[in-house]
Amino acid sequence: MSYAEIDAHLVAPKRFVTLSHLSQVEQADFPALQDTTGLSMTDLSKILRDLEDRGLVEISKERKNRYGITLVRLTPDGRRTFLNLVATLNRIAGN
Repeated sequence: MSYAEIDAHLVAPKRFVTLSHLSQVEQADFPALQDTTGLSMTDLSKILRDLEDRGLVEISKERKNRYGITLVRLTPDGRRTFLNLVATLNRIAGN
């Protein structure tokens, strides 16, 4: 077992908690994601942009009544990547 098996970028606490929440839901709107992760709007925006650039999340904007809402979901590759990361962490931890 080696630290090289772990994507250090994804185990950074802010990214990890964001991916963890998204892995438990089909999709989340921005305010709910911000509330459950405890991240500031700025931090969450940067993290989501980064995860989107890596192809791990999909961000869409929709209209609800007169207001726009931002929805975030894991892509199939994002879900697979996160599950593999958790499996690797568990294996290294001996679980």
